[in-house]
Amino acid sequence: MKPPDERVALVEAFCEAWSGPDWERIEALLAAEILYLNGPLPPLRGHAAVMNYLQSAGPFDAVRWDILHIARRGDTVLTERVDRMWMDGRTVALPIMGAFRLENGLIAEWRDYFDLASYRAQQTAVD
Repeated sequence: MKPPDERVALVEAFCEAWSGPDWERIEALLAAEILYLNGPLPPLRGHAAVMNYLQSAGPFDAVRWDILHIARRGDTVLTERVDRMWMDGRTVALPIMGAFRLENGLIAEWRDYFDLASYRAQQTAVD
């Protein structure tokens, strides 16, 4: 059996930090000049811009990211996951493909691909 892969473990820790969410842990795993490409939304660069966006999303009563599959090639870790967000007793479940490029033990680039229409429809059903 192969030893645990540090790069995969870092992305798993990032995904686990969303249960809470643990904002300090999330921020600590992002490179200072992080580039965040969130589906069809405008790209964000840097700790301040990314953290401001992440903390303003919602409001959610709870969040959990369920990793279905995870793989690595070089410095990029890919995740197939379902991001679950609870609001007012209802659940929004969003299938996502994520790509995390790591540099110096931190997430330097984070790209998520998802169906924005599905997210908006589920969120509207919650409102």
